[in-house]
Amino acid sequence: MQPFIVIRNYRDDDELKCQEVVRDYIMSFARKSFCCFCFREITLQFIVITWAILFIFLGVPLTFCALTIPGCIFFLFSGTYFSFYAKAVELMKTKPSHSLVAECYEPFLFRCKPNEVTYLIFMENAPYELTYINKFRKKIIATVSVKNHNSVYNGAWIYRFAIDKQYPFHKIAEPMINLVSKNCFATGYTTLECTISEWQEDERDFFDNLGFATRQIYHKQIIGSSLTVMKTQLTCDLRSDEALQKKN
Repeated sequence: MQPFIVIRNYRDDDELKCQEVVRDYIMSFARKSFCCFCFREITLQFIVITWAILFIFLGVPLTFCALTIPGCIFFLFSGTYFSFYAKAVELMKTKPSHSLVAECYEPFLFRCKPNEVTYLIFMENAPYELTYINKFRKKIIATVSVKNHNSVYNGAWIYRFAIDKQYPFHKIAEPMINLVSKNCFATGYTTLECTISEWQEDERDFFDNLGFATRQIYHKQIIGSSLTVMKTQLTCDLRSDEALQKKN
């Protein structure tokens, strides 16, 4: 039996599954972010300062001062993990509006990896009888929400956008974002905005291919001006002919 995916409107009973998808998606970037932070200048400075305090002020032997290196690395990992977890919890608690979900239908005895399978994608409803659909197990693998932008006039903001990492990102994300763009244009929005972080290279390429342009690049402070994360705000003009052709 051919597995398939249905992209449909969000329902209230989808909330728990959507929260799991959002949490797992956000936490999937924690390791990559930790590796990036390990090679930041502030990490070396933190290790040197800790070593100096232990040796000069507390009289700890140099041999034991070397333990500050794994200690600082562990502290950095803990801080990174809990920062991402706090962001995931924040998005999980955010009430969605104008949301879509991608629901995957797979046979009960399904041993293939999702990235190795070709999925049929349908909008809103699958063209099958109920008796056939009941032969599949289903689960939500992606979600996206849109709300009014706080600082851009007549602009829509993409948030709570998450896709299960086991499934092909581009194949699922493209029809979802295209449908979001059509709905926003029909509602009367003129622009569609989103923000990605520096370690989201695949997402950046994906939005570039869909016609999104860079509005601004800024650094979000984590610990003062010493530890920052580069963010990119992307925008898509829903009124342009090129954007409309890509959505169609």
